[in-house]
Amino acid sequence: MNFSGKKITDPAILANIEKAVNTGSKDVILFNIDSKANTVNKGDEQIVNIFMRAFNDRRGYLGDVFWIAELEEQLEDKELYELFKAEFKRINGESWEERRVAYSFEQDDIIEALVNCGFMSREAATRLFESDGASYTFSVEKFANKLDQYCKSKGENHQVIFLVDEVGQYIGENSELMLNLQTIVEDLGTRLRGRAWVVVTSQADIDTITKQHVKGNDFSKIQGRFNTRLSLTSANVDEVIKKRILQKKGE
Repeated sequence: MNFSGKKITDPAILANIEKAVNTGSKDVILFNIDSKANTVNKGDEQIVNIFMRAFNDRRGYLGDVFWIAELEEQLEDKELYELFKAEFKRINGESWEERRVAYSFEQDDIIEALVNCGFMSREAATRLFESDGASYTFSVEKFANKLDQYCKSKGENHQVIFLVDEVGQYIGENSELMLNLQTIVEDLGTRLRGRAWVVVTSQADIDTITKQHVKGNDFSKIQGRFNTRLSLTSANVDEVIKKRILQKKGE
């Protein structure tokens, strides 16, 4: 991406932007947090679960069921994922991507495919599906570790950037969700050291959001995690409409 010729005139700023954009490979994961939230407990679901769902979707895994996504991940780590999918389609007649959301109705075919591709024994696969992920645990630390492993697998300097819309509205006055977001940013910063970024948008600025929470909670830490703040005023919207859209030519 080339930013020269645009409104940026300061060569130092331009050099920093070019360096940030063109250094290493990147995954940009853009989503509206409310649309990614589980409809059963929307408004109360931990933010890390929503991040993980978006991350699974990005990698082509089943987003909603974490233990199934981890099964897919392990198959890919052992270079058996494509063979498993081919076996499943041969047995079932439909692709794995089409039927995995209804995995509980396809257990026999899934177990058969897992056995045929050499991933696990029939007994182990049967026990796995009988438990239906009952022993699976998930945490912010586990999410950070998975992201770290993913970045390392993509090579040096690979980055993952989460662009999350409507965070303020989703958090509302739920202090636990605010703290969960804080923990995510802290753990990603500690574990990945600049290889993972979290960018959030909100109709209200972060100072307003934190002041609306239950008195006695200290949200100074999370404010420190989001030092870079961009305020989009009506003037910004006016410029986008007039200069970026209406003045565009056909070509």
